[in-house]
Amino acid sequence: MIIDCLLDTNSIIKLYVDMRGSEVVRHLYQNPAVLINIANTQVVEVISLFYKFRREGVFSSDEERTKYVDTFLKDISDKKIEVYDFADEHIKDFEVYEKITNIKPPFKNPIRPKQVFIHKWNAFFKEVKEPADGIDTIMLLIMREMHLMTQKEAFIFSSDGHVKKVAEALGLKIIDPESKSLRELPEELLRFRNKRENINLRAICIDCESSLQLNTSRAVNICKGGLCLETRNLLTVGKRLDIRRLESYDGSKTIENIPSTIVWYDQQKQQAGLKFLNDFDHSVFLS
Repeated sequence: MIIDCLLDTNSIIKLYVDMRGSEVVRHLYQNPAVLINIANTQVVEVISLFYKFRREGVFSSDEERTKYVDTFLKDISDKKIEVYDFADEHIKDFEVYEKITNIKPPFKNPIRPKQVFIHKWNAFFKEVKEPADGIDTIMLLIMREMHLMTQKEAFIFSSDGHVKKVAEALGLKIIDPESKSLRELPEELLRFRNKRENINLRAICIDCESSLQLNTSRAVNICKGGLCLETRNLLTVGKRLDIRRLESYDGSKTIENIPSTIVWYDQQKQQAGLKFLNDFDHSVFLS
């Protein structure tokens, strides 16, 4: 099962810039069973923050700022970060607006100079902390859809006190990456549950767009969330593949029809990483 994690702007920034909470966010990024989501409106906000960091002197040069912007956009184009479109149907979830209006933001404590010095970037966010704004509202509306309509396991990541109170009132699962250690994360988000095991299996895959069967590939390692293929096929990150058959070479162990998506592809090494889209018991190949 793929777990959706919707990150607010403060949290997604932690993936690229070292600050409090970065360890948790990077752990999610490396977990093949987790899909990191952001709202489409956040793309502009993240890039604007990188530019603000340069203006405030957090980044030492325009080149450093550009490096972060390019890395962020590449993660989106490579589908390592999924951009969730805010659509018309989200607008009419009026309970979200009511909760944001009726729940008071938590008291904002002053920041001591020592905190600003130690956690410069983190303090930057806290100094401008306000009640949930338009971007926060969009994020909560999208999370409601993930939670109520898709019935999938999903978490929202935010360190914003008001967003946390509203999310909890709406029955949403929310995690503060700044106050949680890796050991305190829910069990389903811990990467060690997806430890990769070396295997030697034959994989027959179908391109879901064209319905064409690809050349036979070899699966070289596997975990609960996905597998690594050695393949001569030219693949595209983000494309859906149906693993029509995954089997041992002697034919003694076989599982059919495993929907997946390509999350990375190295043409030089002729390897690709596939993320399973449904629950899949891979232990049958490990016994």
